[in-house]
Amino acid sequence: MEEYMEIQAGQVIIEQGQLDKGFYILESGTFEVIKDGVLLSVLKHPGTIFGEMGDFLDEPRTCTVKAKEAGKVIHVVADDMRKLIQENPDVGLAIIKTLTKRLKRTTQKLAQTAKDSPVYSLQK
Repeated sequence: MEEYMEIQAGQVIIEQGQLDKGFYILESGTFEVIKDGVLLSVLKHPGTIFGEMGDFLDEPRTCTVKAKEAGKVIHVVADDMRKLIQENPDVGLAIIKTLTKRLKRTTQKLAQTAKDSPVYSLQK
């Protein structure tokens, strides 16, 4: 099931800790991803997928997502993510690409943090 949503500036779409279903596809606007009060990312590219981790892990939302400026999103709710991906392989591929890009950025940030730390860095 897909629902097109218009989001106002300042509106929270996802609340950290909530038990929700579904993920979102960014159509327009700019959205902030916040975890424990820390800004992790800004989403602004149409086609960006967010909010999928809770469905895959069957856990509460890991971050808050809030509109920095007004925009539009598609909310996709599936009772069975496996079935959704089997019936829509392009959705599965888009989610894999999204998660891979996030992992790459996280790994780069972790490596830079370790490099800057005298405790963990191999460089002197």
